[in-house]
Amino acid sequence: MKIKDLDLSGMEILIVDDVQANIDVLRKTLESENYTISFAPAGKIGLELAELSMPALILLDIMMPEMDGFETCEKLKANPKTCDIPVIFLSAKNDTDDIVKGFKLGAIDYITKPFQQDEVCARVKTHLTLALQEKKLVSVYKQLESKSEHLEEMIKFKDEFLEATLRDLQDPEKSKEVIEKLVNLQKLLK
Repeated sequence: MKIKDLDLSGMEILIVDDVQANIDVLRKTLESENYTISFAPAGKIGLELAELSMPALILLDIMMPEMDGFETCEKLKANPKTCDIPVIFLSAKNDTDDIVKGFKLGAIDYITKPFQQDEVCARVKTHLTLALQEKKLVSVYKQLESKSEHLEEMIKFKDEFLEATLRDLQDPEKSKEVIEKLVNLQKLLK
């Protein structure tokens, strides 16, 4: 499957911003891409919503009263339930120290305000695609791990069977019986 063929429609994006106008613009922009949008006007509410709805991505403002975006991100990443949700900071703070701090806290991207709608859509699509691909890789890895364990069990069984068969073949009285069992086994395997 090609990356461009992935269907991202319906994936939930949580917007955490204390400015309603920012939420409105982002919601309108992202709903036009067929994403499901939820929003929170504060970091604490964002934490609660993230744990309840487990969105595919969080767009997080930094400058908010009570709990800023940095603290919110830190708490998201400290919570085992929400730690794997990708976070993109969306902030007017464009100082290199703030950007680096955002990445150190676990954000996957940082978009400065005022933002371009096309840029937000492109970055959101990229990170949703990466998150979806990562989930698929984890699923495939678990399947391969399970099959590998099964193969190891089969190899162990084969080794034990061969060891017992070789031991029995050394006994002339059991040789005929072992050969019959091997012939029957061969017929079953066909």
